[in-house]
Amino acid sequence: MSTILVQTIMLGLLGLFSNAEWFLGTCYIQRPLILGPLTGLIMGDLQAGIIMGATMELAFAGASSIGGYDPPDMISGTILGVAFAIHSGAGPEMALTLGIPIATVMLLISNSVGYPILQIFAHMMDRDIEKGDDKAFQRDFILSGFVAWGITAPLLPLAYYFGSDKVAAVVGKMPEFISTGMDIAGGLLPAMGFAMLARMIMKKDVAPFFFIGYFVVAYSGLSTTGVALFAILILAVMFMMNKETKVVQIEEKGGDFDEF
Repeated sequence: MSTILVQTIMLGLLGLFSNAEWFLGTCYIQRPLILGPLTGLIMGDLQAGIIMGATMELAFAGASSIGGYDPPDMISGTILGVAFAIHSGAGPEMALTLGIPIATVMLLISNSVGYPILQIFAHMMDRDIEKGDDKAFQRDFILSGFVAWGITAPLLPLAYYFGSDKVAAVVGKMPEFISTGMDIAGGLLPAMGFAMLARMIMKKDVAPFFFIGYFVVAYSGLSTTGVALFAILILAVMFMMNKETKVVQIEEKGGDFDEF
């Protein structure tokens, strides 16, 4: 059995397992930070998988399902982006530049085919409820998830098997100015993802701490890990001081009078 065939099978199983993530108690296997190293392990380059997965996690950091908005399919985008980049000998910028369009296309396919299937199962579950058949309702409910969201799972290994060599050939013949542009775009996309996340979680109470940490890292020479550890210590001190203040306030409010 050829190496590419083994990789195709393993990537297909990884995609299928990742699409079933919601049946596993939300273990976050669908996040690029987890999928990247697993894909790198399958492709034989764990270090590259870790770096590419972390880079793509930044780009997808602010991508979340809110209301009627569905984020791009980060499972297919991460697996195929990392796999194509490692197979082509490219860096994380290439994985990101390939992964985001793939994720968008997979989302379009999933929405076009998956939602009509979900509508069919929804009517089936309505009939199950009218009949009072609990077992049929549970069966149709579980099957709807596997059928609707498993549509992109077979496309993932097929895309890698038939597209890996073609992508590698295109990357090898790519002009330098295009490669430079993709590197620049690959550097901007994680920043955009982090900015989207910051916009969602940023509040007036925490904004000063964010900028303090940024300027400390930028001008003090300390690493991000060192600043994060120092921030944890400050947070612990603030928590203990706040706790003591609440205890004092409760004692003052109660006074010395004891009914018992």
